[in-house]
Amino acid sequence: MSDKEEFDWKRMLMRKDRPLPKAGCSLAFYIALILIVIYLIVMFIKYQKQL
Repeated sequence: MSDKEEFDWKRMLMRKDRPLPKAGCSLAFYIALILIVIYLIVMFIKYQKQL
């Protein structure tokens, strides 16, 4: 890219039509996050028992 073709990151981030949720994260995101945390806790407990 030359200097003349510099990408305008600020303009892209300020656009209103970007694909983001309108009001925070969806319920599915929180459910997935909780499941990942539970999985990590279970794996950690299994690991501790092996030592």
